[in-house]
Amino acid sequence: MAATKPLIKKSIFALVLVVIAVTFYYLTIWAVPYYVQNKFAEKSAGYVNTPRFGEQPNAENSRVIPLPNPDFLYSTINYDLKENVLKISGIVPDSTYWSISAYQENTTNFFVENEEKVKAKFEYYLAPEGSTSEVLKNVPKEKIIYSPTTKGLILFRYLVSKAYPVKKLEELQHGVTVEKLAN
Repeated sequence: MAATKPLIKKSIFALVLVVIAVTFYYLTIWAVPYYVQNKFAEKSAGYVNTPRFGEQPNAENSRVIPLPNPDFLYSTINYDLKENVLKISGIVPDSTYWSISAYQENTTNFFVENEEKVKAKFEYYLAPEGSTSEVLKNVPKEKIIYSPTTKGLILFRYLVSKAYPVKKLEELQHGVTVEKLAN
């Protein structure tokens, strides 16, 4: 009987250790995306519901980690839908890769389109999930992006190519507009 007491103590210790490890693992998986998005939002303070345009990455303005891809131009819109539905529009390049992606507050992607589906011009209406805004009444359903959270990020990618050198893509990139519509 004396030999089983240390075994029971070790088993309880192992069980407690496993419970702590599993709890920490799931807490980390849940919390880190919110932390990352909040850090990005802090850097974008003052640019809510406004497009921001990145330059083509190069050795001088790149990060230590090899991101972002130097073959792309990036634009972002840090959005907050508490007071407005957003109308996002612009021009899609016709012979190079282009995409629009939407991410909710915990960095989960919930919408993606690219140049294969969207031709010439794009126009989307970003609204909170379940929105019954009058603004959306006459808008085709395929043009409405419903966000699961009121805050998040829209990301645009433009591939630099022979057909679209950097200067030409920058013109398209800077042509993206965000219009705040009544909720």
